[in-house]
Amino acid sequence: MGQCLDALLAQREYIHEIIVVDNNSTDDTAAIVADRRRRFPMVALVSESERGVVHARNTGFDHADGSIIGRIDADTHVGPGWAEAVLDFFDRRLDYAAVTGPIHLYDSPWAAPYRAFVNYTTRRKPDELWVSAASGNNFAIRRSAWQAARDRVSLRTDLHEDIDLSLCLHRIGLRIAQIKSMCVEVSGRRLLTPPLEYRHYVSSSYRTWDHHNLASRALGRMLVLDMILHTLHWPLTRILSTCDSRILPVSHSDSSVTSDGKLSRTDTREFASAASDK
Repeated sequence: MGQCLDALLAQREYIHEIIVVDNNSTDDTAAIVADRRRRFPMVALVSESERGVVHARNTGFDHADGSIIGRIDADTHVGPGWAEAVLDFFDRRLDYAAVTGPIHLYDSPWAAPYRAFVNYTTRRKPDELWVSAASGNNFAIRRSAWQAARDRVSLRTDLHEDIDLSLCLHRIGLRIAQIKSMCVEVSGRRLLTPPLEYRHYVSSSYRTWDHHNLASRALGRMLVLDMILHTLHWPLTRILSTCDSRILPVSHSDSSVTSDGKLSRTDTREFASAASDK
C-alpha cells in the first residue's frame, strides 16, 4: 500500500484527491494512510463494511468528486506519467468513456519475460484502440459515465466487477480505450494461487460474461487453456517465488443476483457533448 500511494503522490500535480477504501482490512492500511495524510492532505481513507471488491469500488467511486475517476488496486504501482496520460486522453477523446493501459508484473520470477511479451504485443498495436473490457487494477472513467452505469452494475461478489462494469458501459453505448502511455505494474502473487483455487477465479470470468448473455464456446476454451497453463507453471512458480499468494478478489459463489433488466442504449454523441461541458 505504501508504494502504491507513493507512486501516485509523485504525480500529485495531476491528481486532485486520493481515496483509499478500507474494506475490512486486517493489516496496517489505516496507519500507512494516516502517515501519508499527515504530509499530503489530499489522501483520504473511507471505510466500507460490506465485504467484496464491488462494494469497495462503489464506495470509492461515489466519494470521488472529480470529473475523471481513476481506479487501481492496493498492489498497483502506476508508471511515470500515468495520471498525465489519463487526463490528456480524456481531453482529446470525448468519444470514450473509460480508458486502460498495459500491465506489467513485479514481485514475480516471470516479471522480465512477461514484460517483454507485453511490450512486444503492445508495439504491434495502435497507440489508442477500442477494447471490450478493462482490468480494474489500471482503469479510469468519466464521472458522468460512472453515474450512467451506477444503477446497472451487479452487486454479486462472485462476478468480476471490472468486467461487469465494462460490459455495462458497452450495453449503454459507451466505449473503453486502451492506450500505451498508461502503464502500471502489479504484483505477480496471483500466479501462486493453487490450481483448484484458481479454477474459481477463472469460472468467475465466464460467469460474468454469461451474466451479460455474452459467454461463448470460444471464451470457454480460452479460459480452460488459461487454467491448464496456470496448472503447468504453478509448481515452478511456487519454488522460485519469494512472496505469498494473493487472496482472490471474487467469492466462490453468490446467491444474490442483481438483474440488469432491459437497458436502453445511450447515444455516444450525446455523452461526448455532455462531457465537453465539464
